[in-house]
Amino acid sequence: MKQQLIWRAPACVLLLAACTPLGLWLYEDPVVTVHRVTFELSELGSAEGSPVHVALAVKNRNDYPLAAERVELTLRMNGVPIGRLDHAKEAEVATDTISTVTMPLALEARTTRKQLEALGAGSHVFAVRGRATFRTPIGVRKVRFAQEGPMVFGERSASLSP
Repeated sequence: MKQQLIWRAPACVLLLAACTPLGLWLYEDPVVTVHRVTFELSELGSAEGSPVHVALAVKNRNDYPLAAERVELTLRMNGVPIGRLDHAKEAEVATDTISTVTMPLALEARTTRKQLEALGAGSHVFAVRGRATFRTPIGVRKVRFAQEGPMVFGERSASLSP
């Protein structure tokens, strides 16, 4: 009986390996990280856009280009929701490199000018959670990402460079 179990185990492994599409062996999901978060308080209330921008670094470890079709994320500072992003504009991600894209966040309705001004100086903790959708040679892939950590802000512009 034991010999029969030992004989079947390698066959199961071989069967599973044979069912894996070849494309999954030739493809690696991109790695998405927060490159920078900026606050431009002078933009608060302007018609030109949001005072909060998030720059994402997308590392494409493949030897062929990809296309990011959608990016969704939320930003919290010191545990308080600040804004969210739902960006559906396509962006090319170059071959075997890191591409950076900066996008404005839509502020949460509860986010006040006073809260943003309080974030303008000193050390704060940020948390970004999101999902990026990529078009690849093997189909559409949804890549989740999350990052949190300390951020130090100066007098004019606040930024993070992890």
